[in-house]
Parts: sequence; C-alpha cells; structure tokens
Amino acid sequence: MSSGERKLWSSRGVPGRGPKWNVAAHSGLKLGTTPEIRTAACRLLMVRHATAEGDGRFQGQQDVSLSTTGRRELQLLWDKCSRYPVRAVYSSDLRRASQTADALARQFGLSVEVRPELREMNFGQWEGLSWKQIVRRCPRLACLWIEQFPHQPIPGAEPLRLFQKRIAAGIREIVAANRGQCALIITHAGVIRFTLGKVLGLPARNLFRLAQDSCAMNIIDYLEEAAIVRCING
Repeated sequence: MSSGERKLWSSRGVPGRGPKWNVAAHSGLKLGTTPEIRTAACRLLMVRHATAEGDGRFQGQQDVSLSTTGRRELQLLWDKCSRYPVRAVYSSDLRRASQTADALARQFGLSVEVRPELREMNFGQWEGLSWKQIVRRCPRLACLWIEQFPHQPIPGAEPLRLFQKRIAAGIREIVAANRGQCALIITHAGVIRFTLGKVLGLPARNLFRLAQDSCAMNIIDYLEEAAIVRCING
C-alpha cells in the first residue's frame, strides 16, 4: 500500500492497514472451509499480485517485475489458492501480475489467459512516484486529491469512469466464460477494489477502506442474479 493510500484511509477515519476481513459469517461460510460451488454461476478468486519492485509507489501501468520479496511470497500464495478447484487462470498483462499468475498456473497445470483490461489504472504524471515525492512536487493538488477523491483528477491519468467501465466489461466476460466453475484472476489493488465496491454498493470515496495487501485473496460468488462477497484481503 502506498503512502497516498494510507493517507486516504486515515482521512476517512480508518487505520492505515485494514484487517483481513472474511465476510463468510454473512453468507453461511465457516472460516477455513472451501464449500462447493452449488448455485454460484461463477466463483472468482481475485488475487493481488505478489510484492513488486518499487512497492509503495504509484506504480499504475509501469511494467515492473516482482521483487525478491515477491518471489519468496509465491509459495505461500500457492498454499492459499491450492484449496480451490481452479479451472482457469487470468492475468493482467503487466509483469508483476503475469509473473505471479504464471507461477500459480504451473502448479494448477493450466495456462494463463492474459487480459489487458485487468491492468491497473494509469496514474498519469504520478506514475512511479512515492507519496512524498507527489506532495513535494504538487502539494495543492495532492491535498485536493485526498479531500475530493474521486472527483479530483490526476493530470494525464486514466479517467475514473473509463477505468471502471473496462474493469466491469472484463469481469463480465470472465464470469460468462466460467459458469459453474472457479476462476483465478491475478490483478491489481485498484481493479480489485472497484470490483468489490461494485458488488457491495460502496461509493468510490470509500474504496480505500478495502485493504489490499500483496497476495491478498478476495472471493466473489457470482450467482444468476446477484453476487456475494465471501472474503476480502484474505
């Protein structure tokens, strides 16, 4: 999580790092279990990539690789994912996601389907910068972004409405292609937050209340006419 994200959390009265929130209690799922996919049209395991080089910066669409720490995390991530009957693996086309996906797909005996629409938001002029650098270079804009998120744009950044539109379209396609099955998606914090927010009906200003640590697992069951979030930041 970048310093900017932590700032957004704290500005809304939320601690800098969120809990691993399992919402199973609201859906009849006991912790640590792997229930069968019964009425679910599709179960999505949405996983944030392992730790990348330059972690803590606004990486956006910069194509960085996994760090040494990230590569060490892959076995622990496999331990989390291996309990689920994954039948398809999807990934953002950015290396930090595709490298994570490749490692997991090999263990499942599957190939990775790369989807550019799953890539992180483009942060424009802020790409690759730390929050301290952003505040030093443009203090007024940084303050407005915190206070008015998501209405204050970042210069040169991908418009939020277009970011949301491409994510929603990509998720719809994956769900439609995996009815009655479990699919694994390796992607980015922003993509996951907006997908969870859509299902939970959260306003965009509250999305940074959803912690997304490196290798975080999130589980969504897409039913025929609804969706249920079973785990966040697991």
